[in-house]
Amino acid sequence: MVKKQCSFLILLTLALSHNAQERIFSFKPGMGFTACQIHGDSYNGFNKFGVNIGASVSAALTKRTSLDLGFYFIQKGARHNQNPDKNDFTFYRVNLNYLECPILLSYKLNKVYFGTIGGSGAYLINYREANEVGDLTGTYPFKTTEWNVSVGLGRSIIPNKLFIEIRSTNSVAAIRPYGVRATNVFFPNPVARYFNKGLYNNILLVNLYYHFTFTKKQVVDET
Repeated sequence: MVKKQCSFLILLTLALSHNAQERIFSFKPGMGFTACQIHGDSYNGFNKFGVNIGASVSAALTKRTSLDLGFYFIQKGARHNQNPDKNDFTFYRVNLNYLECPILLSYKLNKVYFGTIGGSGAYLINYREANEVGDLTGTYPFKTTEWNVSVGLGRSIIPNKLFIEIRSTNSVAAIRPYGVRATNVFFPNPVARYFNKGLYNNILLVNLYYHFTFTKKQVVDET
């Protein structure tokens, strides 16, 4: 399902690139790191770190807006370490490795800063889960697909070449339902009710991108 939608997005991005007035597209390899937590696992804090590496294609729509389609290997999950000083001997760690396909609308706020908003679909390659008791991998399987919404803010480091972006990404559907549904808890807020059906990835991402820009070729009439 994710692969089919990613293929559709490639065709959509290439089609939109023909509307660019000054350039066809930019190729943007990128890499960075993630700070992760899982909403619903009873632990707080972005204590799990991972990598994010891949590339995207950016099609110019106007002078200020562009549409980006990317393919990335991204690590997510959660981590809680033991703290004997506070009599906390619990331990939990889950490493989730995804192939993710983000599609983002980018808007230039000025010559330096830009904002992004969009979503992504991801495919779970593999995962490892453990606590103080032992290995839990496979005991409560995670879903193989994930759907997210994202919002970010970035700035240029080298004009039109090197950029940095900070982005927040959150699951919009549970990556794993609760093992036993709590029937004695009622959330009056409909948003809280929606996001308490299981586990959800919460990610803070910092990425560096380098732009390789390809412009339109001018056709010269020699007659």
